Amino acid sequence: CGVATGLWYFSAEAMWHYEGYGTPRWMDAQMWNMNTRAEHAVMVTFFHWGLHGWIPFTMVGALIAILSYRRGFPMSMRFTMYPLIGEMVYGILGDMIEILSILCTIFGVCTSLGLGAMQINKGMVRLDRGTYLGKDYIGCTGSEGPGDACEGNTGMSEDKGVQICIIIGITLLATASVVMGLKKG
Repeated sequence: CGVATGLWYFSAEAMWHYEGYGTPRWMDAQMWNMNTRAEHAVMVTFFHWGLHGWIPFTMVGALIAILSYRRGFPMSMRFTMYPLIGEMVYGILGDMIEILSILCTIFGVCTSLGLGAMQINKGMVRLDRGTYLGKDYIGCTGSEGPGDACEGNTGMSEDKGVQICIIIGITLLATASVVMGLKKG
């Protein structure tokens, strides 16, 4: 979920590589035509969000699997440090590793949920206003200036209150899915 949210949130990265805002990377007109620039921009984006984005997940999963199935340890983050700290995983150091892993998971989920709520809110505002190519088409009075936005059908705005409601809704749906179990949820 976190990688997918980040990929959608930062999906403009390929466009940035293509256009080269600020620091153009491959803007030589003789060497790079539009098609080659587009291919290269997508390739760099795939590299950024590809293999090395999944390496941390793979490393932790492989380490837990090896220590669980080969050495008989429980599937817990503290036992990933067993090769380094030995029997200290059963003490306060092991507890600290567990606490740190739980906090990192919570912060990661919160970040993904927050970025996702911002995306959903912006998408709902764009749908409400009929935004196309950066111009609003629904709910305009004609007196809007170049930087002003139209009201739209429902007057939805991009603000923290709407995003909090989106987060509450997603959390309730996820909680209901977990409570129902694998067969129903």
